Amino acid sequence: FGSRQPQARPDPAVFPQSSLRTPASAAMAKSKNHTGHNQIYKNHRNGIKKTRRPKKMSMQGMNCKFVRNQAFAKRGMKCTPEEKEERLAAQKEAQKRMEEKKVQERAQRLKELQDEKDAAALKAAKKGKN
Repeated sequence: FGSRQPQARPDPAVFPQSSLRTPASAAMAKSKNHTGHNQIYKNHRNGIKKTRRPKKMSMQGMNCKFVRNQAFAKRGMKCTPEEKEERLAAQKEAQKRMEEKKVQERAQRLKELQDEKDAAALKAAKKGKN
């Protein structure tokens, strides 16, 4: 404990008092924060190009279950030209059946409407007699 030496103070001749007292905040404030000088020139040296459109849409951020199912569905759609013709023929047949069914339903609906109209006319005629 007693072996400590007292610390020496700086010599005033080497370090004048004014420099010791100068706070850091006394320095001048910066006034310019940013400039765009020469940036337009530099940007146009190589030309400003449009971004390239991706050939395939990114699947990033999509529902991964959907993406997997889509991939399997695409693989399932692959077929030979003969199979493709068969599928087209079956599709056309199904379309034809749907059209026939639609025509029948329409005719039936028109018949029902006509029957309702006739029934209403009979009811009105009965009421008119009374």
